[in-house]
Amino acid sequence: MFSLLKFKEATSAISESTSGARAIPEGTTLEQLRGELLELMAQENSNHHRMGQIYNHIVEKRLAEKAGHKDAREYFSKHLADLSQTSLTLYGAVARTFSERVARRFGVTCLYLLLSYKEAADVEVNPEEPGPTPIEVPDENAQVTVQPFSACSVEQMRRAVQRKRRPASSKPLPPEKVELAEQYSEAVALRFPSGKGALVKVTVRNQKGKAVLDFKGVPVEQVSLLAEALTGELPQVNEGPQ
Repeated sequence: MFSLLKFKEATSAISESTSGARAIPEGTTLEQLRGELLELMAQENSNHHRMGQIYNHIVEKRLAEKAGHKDAREYFSKHLADLSQTSLTLYGAVARTFSERVARRFGVTCLYLLLSYKEAADVEVNPEEPGPTPIEVPDENAQVTVQPFSACSVEQMRRAVQRKRRPASSKPLPPEKVELAEQYSEAVALRFPSGKGALVKVTVRNQKGKAVLDFKGVPVEQVSLLAEALTGELPQVNEGPQ
């Protein structure tokens, strides 16, 4: 009976809704978190920010490994197969930087693209109020106008990011090489989750028509994790949610 009451209390604490970030109580089990993720997935309007918060907690606390799984990715592929690793990575990145209130206002996809734009354009973003961030948006004729992030659609943000990432080389990268580079980047992100530990960055650039990956911020004692990411099975890269 005591165990049942404790489970209900923990579940209630996890599911309590507030306008700000909701802490996950210490001692919350992997199965309790999986249960909440399943509930969120079943909702018509899923709280993607909360899903990202749960994903980050599972990765950072190494709950999957403690439960006997190789890593979080293996656990999710077996027990939450309908939830793609790409989506989880997106949700997690947004949840690490922005509050639930901001995520509900702007949407997780736009915010994820804003993070990509921030890195590509080297601009400052206020996590509490990202709306005024100036974005250089190209139109269909490659004419650029500056408008606030709050006025940008998902498609406009994608064009803005692509423009900033456009290589100087006139020879474009083959699509399969770009996809492979993105898979390597995501594999590294899974081994070095943001918000805790080393801040490892992976960038892809066009060097005379060849895709080149640059790694930054890898601690010497964690090089083995980088090698594991690059030599292991690569995650699939799909379109993120709208």
